Amino acid sequence: MTDRMALEGIRVVERIGRLAGSVCAGRLADLGAELVRVAVDGDPLPNEPAAWRDHPFANPSAEMIRLDRGDPGFGARWQGIADKADIVIVTPEIRENGKAVADFAGLNAEQQVICAVSAFGIGAQEPPLADPGEIEMQAIGGSLATTGGTDGAPCIVDLPILELFTGLNAATAALAALRVKEAGGGGQVLDISVFETSFTLTGTFLGNVLSGRTRGFRNGCRHPLVAPWNAYPTSNGWVILCTTSNQNWLDLTQVISRPELAEDPEFATAAARISVVEKVDRVISEWSRTVTTEQALAALQACAIPSGTVATTAEVARAGTPVPCRRMAAPAGPAPRGTAASGPPERPLDGIRVLEVGPYTAGPLAGRFLANLGAEVIKIEGSGGEDSRLWQPFVDGVSCYFANYNAGKKSVVLNLRFKQGEAAFLDLVKTADVVLFNLKAGAMERMGLGARRLHDLNPRLVYCGISGYGMNGSARPALDTVIQAEAGVIDRIASVGGPAKGGVSIADLGAAHLAPLEILAALRKAQNTGRGSVLDISMFDTVAWLGCIGWPDGDPVLPDHCIVQTADGWVVALDSRSELDRQLNGVEPSGQTSAALCAALAEVSVRALPMLELDEVYALDVAKRDGLMVFERADKGGNCVIAAPYALSRTPVAVDTRVAEVGADNLALTGCPPPLK
Repeated sequence: MTDRMALEGIRVVERIGRLAGSVCAGRLADLGAELVRVAVDGDPLPNEPAAWRDHPFANPSAEMIRLDRGDPGFGARWQGIADKADIVIVTPEIRENGKAVADFAGLNAEQQVICAVSAFGIGAQEPPLADPGEIEMQAIGGSLATTGGTDGAPCIVDLPILELFTGLNAATAALAALRVKEAGGGGQVLDISVFETSFTLTGTFLGNVLSGRTRGFRNGCRHPLVAPWNAYPTSNGWVILCTTSNQNWLDLTQVISRPELAEDPEFATAAARISVVEKVDRVISEWSRTVTTEQALAALQACAIPSGTVATTAEVARAGTPVPCRRMAAPAGPAPRGTAASGPPERPLDGIRVLEVGPYTAGPLAGRFLANLGAEVIKIEGSGGEDSRLWQPFVDGVSCYFANYNAGKKSVVLNLRFKQGEAAFLDLVKTADVVLFNLKAGAMERMGLGARRLHDLNPRLVYCGISGYGMNGSARPALDTVIQAEAGVIDRIASVGGPAKGGVSIADLGAAHLAPLEILAALRKAQNTGRGSVLDISMFDTVAWLGCIGWPDGDPVLPDHCIVQTADGWVVALDSRSELDRQLNGVEPSGQTSAALCAALAEVSVRALPMLELDEVYALDVAKRDGLMVFERADKGGNCVIAAPYALSRTPVAVDTRVAEVGADNLALTGCPPPLK
């Protein structure tokens, strides 16, 4: 088995439907599975451009079989194809009595992994609308509520982001279920929905909504807690500038030739600068307009101030085909074959130990997903714990942000830069299956914890690094806003008031959703060969892969649509604004309620729906299916977290909302109490 062929010998059948199903199939094929695509009646993808059939995600190199439902032999032919599959991907949109159901004819859930990908889930009662496409899902699922300029107008991300994320989640769930099947646990049905994927992406905002802030999340490229952090005009374009520390601010005052601001109490702290953010942005813009983008970047990056420019998808595509994860074999050395599992697990990753190093979003969320699938995840923290433990708002003394990315893990405090901490970490490595880290390029090597050294201790180890530009790429700070700009996403958001980023952290979350898939594949390879892997996940390449491959020419990706303000909110209509105005025949949308406008448009056969703000998203009945799990914090029994986006019928994901105290597991796992602060 080569390093790439983690799924060699696995046969996947995709019954063509949603783009998310094709993304799922494509990722499994990329990992070495044999793929057969089945087109029934030549139906196009529902509510999506026909051109998506020719997109690289559609896996044109796979075997294609075309079936006609009217053919008397249809059932037998489909049965013959499906019988040979280990994993079958279907995209159900059948409805009975207001409930979404799936057509599983010819499939065997006792022996096969059946991955059903749909808008709201096959068990969803009375979904908000039938057969929604990407635009409508962005409006319903919270993405639109958080994306737009500082004028408050919402903006669509002109990329099928939700379908792509859903495809990654479907592939992860398929590999988790395959692991159970190969351990003797039989097949099962996977219920993967676009809505629940979208729901998962809003974790950063959950604490604010539960604390009473339900609006005002559309803020261009600004950060809600830090300034300056925005897109600033230059003499020939734009520069993205993000300060992450007070030192960044002090350095910036020198760059813009305003050293007196370093001593001005009005700008002394991040909180102070946020309180006068308009004034701060005006000061930076006065400087940025006098230089070119290239000059601005050179000056900012010379001082290690996180910065970038707004690239187009065409520019990103010209740089070459992005590879979101580079997979390498473990360094040569003894590699005993793995032993068979002792029996079917209760959860897919039972018995797997993960060591997680790194703060904030990408690595921690990937680790939390692995914990949801049953892994023992040990979070390695510095003295005092990760900074985001202090991020507001709190739920009974616990950061809601931290809980969403770290619930269900153990906590060990180690200083990896000192011998004692390093030795304790290396002892844990000997017992681990995965080391997952989210740090700047080269950080682990500089601490003496590179892949070669760890594989010498544990040849079966999966060594997975998440960084901005790859392990051998730039070590400059990789902030989500900068990555979105450089990888072409911001260019796909048409904000009137200047560049706007995707409201959800597409770069961080993209890597967080990709990593569990790659880790599961590498664990299967380690089980079959005894040899580990090095997984190099680049946030930049992940976003470029999500957003640019196949759409390099800058033309619109999503169908015609417009967003209009009403008397009580915003309405998204699947029509151009000029055509919408013609259909309305002079009626002004701002004078109507959203419900009345949607009803009027339905009468002239225009699909339209109100945009939901985040509190309305969380209140949807469909959100309560598996999504938001709210636990009272009595006796530290839980927090408020959003469930993992995997629904497995035989081995459901774990529901553990507890947050470990800093260093709570030091004594049990290292034999020593956590070091003093």
